[in-house]
Amino acid sequence: MFVTRRFLPLLGVLLSFALLAWPVHAEESWDKEFHAQIQTWMNELANRDPQFKEWQKADTEVQTLGPNQHQWLVSIKKTDRQVGYLVVGEAVEAPAQEKFVLLEYGVGEYILFDDAFAPREIAAEPVYDGFASYWLIARQSSPQLVNAKTGEAYPASFAANEPVFRSLAAQNLVQTGQRLTGTRILQGTQKDPFDQIGWVSQLYGDSAISWPQLWQQQSDAPVTLTVPLYHSQVLAPFVVGSLHLWNDQNAYVGVWDEGLRFVPYAYADKVGKFYVAGQPQS
Repeated sequence: MFVTRRFLPLLGVLLSFALLAWPVHAEESWDKEFHAQIQTWMNELANRDPQFKEWQKADTEVQTLGPNQHQWLVSIKKTDRQVGYLVVGEAVEAPAQEKFVLLEYGVGEYILFDDAFAPREIAAEPVYDGFASYWLIARQSSPQLVNAKTGEAYPASFAANEPVFRSLAAQNLVQTGQRLTGTRILQGTQKDPFDQIGWVSQLYGDSAISWPQLWQQQSDAPVTLTVPLYHSQVLAPFVVGSLHLWNDQNAYVGVWDEGLRFVPYAYADKVGKFYVAGQPQS
C-alpha cells in the first residue's frame, strides 16, 4: 500500500486521537480492577466472618489519602449508615496480578479520617500509617497532628515518626487474589484495656508472643497490644478481639478501637508489644 503526502495530515489526526484516548482507557481499566478487588475483599470478609455480615451488598465511597501515596480509604455504608472501611495501597512495582494490597480494614460505625472528626482547616492533609495515622495541619509556627480515628488534636510539640508501613514487605500484606482462610474471635464485644490492667506491670518485661502463640490464646485470657506513638509521647493500649489469616500465611490482628480494627500482624509486632493476662513477667 502506498501512502501519499495528501493522506499524511489525516494519519496525524488519527494518531493524535489514539494517543489522547490511551490514558482514558488505561484509567478506566485501572478503576475497574480497583473496584473489583474491593468487592472481592468485602465479599471474603462478609462470607467468612459473621462480624462483617453487614458488608453484604453495601455501598462504597473512595477517598485518596495524601498526594502521591498510592493509598485509598474505602468507606463502606449500608442504608446510609457507616459499617466499616478498608485502607488499600498500590504496590507500584509489583506484577499486575498483585497490584493492590490491603493495609488495614475495620468494622463498625467509626472509621479512619471520618469527616465528622476532620479538622476544619482546609489545608489538613490525611497521612496514613496504621495506628499513627493523622491529619497534618500546616501552620507557620509548627505543624499540628490530629488523630485520624478520634479527631483529638495533639500538642504542637508532638512530631510524627518515620512511616512504618512503607518498610513492610509485600508478602506480609493481603494481596490481590488472596482469600480469608482462617478466623478466630478472642473477645467478641468492645473491651476497654483499662478494665484489666495486668499488662501495666508487664510493660518493661520480655513479652514476645509469636503468631502461633497468639492464635492459640483462649478468650478467658485477654490479650492487650500496647503501641508507643509519636516518639513515645503517647502509649496506646488495645484489647485484641479477633485474628484473621489470609491464604494460610498472611496474619492480621483485630483490636478494639471504637469498633474492630485489623492491621497486619507483622506491623503490630513491629510497632508494639502483646501482653497476655496472667502471664508471668520475665
